Amino acid sequence: MTPSDRSDTHGARPLRSLRGEAAPGSKPQRSPTSATGGPSRPSCCARGRRRNATGSTTTTSTSKKCQSFMVMHWNAEGVMNKKTELEHILHERSINVCCIQETHLQMGKTFKVRGYQCFRQDRADRRKGGVLTLVRNNIQDWETAVHMEGAEYQMIRAKLNDTELQILNFYCPNDRPLSLDTIEVPDSSFLAVGDFNSHSQSWGYSQMDRRGEEVEDWQDEHHLILINSPNDTPTFSSRRWRTTSTPDLALCTEDVHRDVTREVGEQLGGSDHRPVFLSVNRNTMNYPVHPRWNYKKAKWSLFRHRTNTLTKDLHVQGRDIRNACILQAAHESIPRGARKEYKPYWTNQLQELQDEMESARQAAESSPSDENHLRLQQIKAEFLKAKIQARRKSWREKTAALNLERDGTKLWRVVGQLNDEENRSQNVTLEENGEMLTGRRAANRLADNYADESNVPVSPVQQREARREQRERPQHHTDVEPMKQPLTLHELQIALRKLKTRKSPGPDGITNEMLRTLVNYQAAANTHSWFIFQ
Repeated sequence: MTPSDRSDTHGARPLRSLRGEAAPGSKPQRSPTSATGGPSRPSCCARGRRRNATGSTTTTSTSKKCQSFMVMHWNAEGVMNKKTELEHILHERSINVCCIQETHLQMGKTFKVRGYQCFRQDRADRRKGGVLTLVRNNIQDWETAVHMEGAEYQMIRAKLNDTELQILNFYCPNDRPLSLDTIEVPDSSFLAVGDFNSHSQSWGYSQMDRRGEEVEDWQDEHHLILINSPNDTPTFSSRRWRTTSTPDLALCTEDVHRDVTREVGEQLGGSDHRPVFLSVNRNTMNYPVHPRWNYKKAKWSLFRHRTNTLTKDLHVQGRDIRNACILQAAHESIPRGARKEYKPYWTNQLQELQDEMESARQAAESSPSDENHLRLQQIKAEFLKAKIQARRKSWREKTAALNLERDGTKLWRVVGQLNDEENRSQNVTLEENGEMLTGRRAANRLADNYADESNVPVSPVQQREARREQRERPQHHTDVEPMKQPLTLHELQIALRKLKTRKSPGPDGITNEMLRTLVNYQAAANTHSWFIFQ
């Protein structure tokens, strides 16, 4: 199917031509179903991609310098007791945005995932329900819409380099209206994921119900394309009826559909729903991981000696040479590197039990029986027991290694985390006329706004009072103005000792830790070292 054909069908299911003339205003017929209950021909707008047996689409390899925009959606059926497995899969699959339904979180209880911002909406009138969207910290984002009456959904706008998406995280239980008419669907860069609890042949059910028809009407109205395929791996396994189905859907606009692939993952945390991974290949560049100085393993005596040696016979004529000497000494005496991606306590035993639980679930889904179902429950109980033991062991090792006299900062950080105290500030993101402002642009916009608001007119009385106080202030007459006097070595040493540590360096790359170490060294008072700082 050509792109022009796609736009004509608006991403809906292919329609058969009606025999005879249709009545004015009549609704087109749905695709006929085959003997197995699925469509008799490729539905879901005939994506034009071949899918393999696992439900994932074949893709071409991208550049090593680029990474796909990874979106995961998952009905967790309670996320608090599955946090370990969730953290593991987030970092293992490099997920940028994770949309979770049925969080079962209660108001007042904190839920955080390291490396991700948390947009959370809890259901107030029931114990269950709730939606949660996790967005990686290096992504510009904000929450643009929230709805918790009937259906529950969040709309998140996320941007990473040149890739920008508006992502709908949707959940609606069977006894609540879908409320699809309340969603403001953009014309492009839109992706809707979640548990719609609706039936249709288009996503693998044997028949269509009223809710499925409502979803398809909403899809046609907004020209959305269904990413699911009827032959994909089912995402839900009913323990009560021992059947499988796919209530977890993903729909998008045509521009996103050209670049998206879908994969159904393995069971996660014992939830009846499998996670779904969507890869949007828009040549999203990876952010480089900048190495950091490891001051805990620094050889400061060697650093001071090398700095003194390199600058001893240096003629001070160029500005960059002295900086290069300090950095050369730092490279020789201070280790440097980047911390690896954080992973939760995940042992080989946990991985083996999870693989065994996945095999048991596949056996229970393919051959439903009391024996297979009991086997799945037994392995699930073993996995839960091993996870609790690993969590306790990790906690004991972490607390036993703390030293109040030596690791005071680390100890208070742990206490703050236990008290749900969050000192880290989130990235500032502003929206102005539909445009996302971050970084320097956001700071300049805030400064301009403050300048406009603080431009308070001063009355003539206040101006005269200020001039009178200035005339009465004692004046110190000197031949040289204070701000034009040369800087002394003593003043420099005082200023350097007051430098704060753990701060980002300037364009020269020299950190405050290096400067403070040099000024505390006796050689810093020597003439050649004084030239370093001029």
